[in-house]
Amino acid sequence: MDDGRAVLATLLRHEAKSNSYKFALVRALNDLALLYPGPSGQRVIVPLRLVAERWLVSYWAFVGNAPVYQGPRARRAVGTVQDLSFREALTALRGAWEEWTGTCSGPADGALLLAAFQVGRGSLPEPLRRLTQATISAIAQAVRQPVRYAGTGNAHALFGAPAPAGTLSGHPLPGTRPAEPAFVVPAALWQTCRDLSLWVEALCLHEWSLYVERVTQDVPVSRGQVFTLLTSSPVARIPLTWERHQVQLLMLEGAVFHCPWTHKSLTPQGFDLDHLIPLSAHPLNDLWNLVPSDPVHNQRVKRARLPDSARLHSALQALEQTYRLYGQQSSTGPVLRRDVLARFGVPLAAGALAQQVCGLVDHVAEARNVPRY
Repeated sequence: MDDGRAVLATLLRHEAKSNSYKFALVRALNDLALLYPGPSGQRVIVPLRLVAERWLVSYWAFVGNAPVYQGPRARRAVGTVQDLSFREALTALRGAWEEWTGTCSGPADGALLLAAFQVGRGSLPEPLRRLTQATISAIAQAVRQPVRYAGTGNAHALFGAPAPAGTLSGHPLPGTRPAEPAFVVPAALWQTCRDLSLWVEALCLHEWSLYVERVTQDVPVSRGQVFTLLTSSPVARIPLTWERHQVQLLMLEGAVFHCPWTHKSLTPQGFDLDHLIPLSAHPLNDLWNLVPSDPVHNQRVKRARLPDSARLHSALQALEQTYRLYGQQSSTGPVLRRDVLARFGVPLAAGALAQQVCGLVDHVAEARNVPRY
């Protein structure tokens, strides 16, 4: 089956499953195809680490004080074998997050933790950062199971065996390290995720919800409850203290920022840091995704929506200026360059970066049907 749609439909609807790992794998690949722009028509090398990070977000809602089991729990002489090999590790991480934030975690708060972990910049205390890293490593071991058993026929029929990324043939995702374990996604499957992201997401969530509804739970859950957990959006955010402070310093030193949407000049006390791609779509605290904007427009007009193509085009000059100012500052320059390399795979000058970012915003909006204005 060369057609990616047929492969995905078979993988999600017909192949045997002992837990929800295959659903989580497809959802992770679909997210990565959306968030990491790349060439068309090529096989893609995907590190286990990146899939594990997406699993941290997807499974966050199913651990904690009210667990929702993701498959049968086998009873053996040594005791009950958990549905998720990493349930204990992820439960401990969620508890540590709740202790640090002082709040009861929401079902989507794993996305906030991941965003803070990915950008660094002192967003997380060191013990929580180390625990996050250990949890991602534990989840990465579990990712090997659906990679092995996806597809019909022999083991690794669809993806091939994980191996050091540098030894594999294909296009590596940005930030892939040559020595880290990775696997190859067929070109047709990856292209289907890029072209039909909303369809893939919908089918994956539907089948995942139906599957978990049939699993024996301590407290039964309906498919609707599972779907709600899987599609929740973060209700809080990580304070952008460092980023806001750096922008204020630039302004105090004479840098002039303009809101990309209203084109108003901004002051050190009168700006918001706007997530170009909003938290409700994907929490991304990469520096290129955080731009100073008019607080009234950001809070009352843009909110959780994405600008349409015309607004993006009119914002190009302001975005280019913002990225140029970021790049010139000794503290934000290295951060911006690192975040750009991690997302786009190549260094980009300010103008080219503004073009790439607007293209990504357009793609996310169209692929996931995010509200626009």
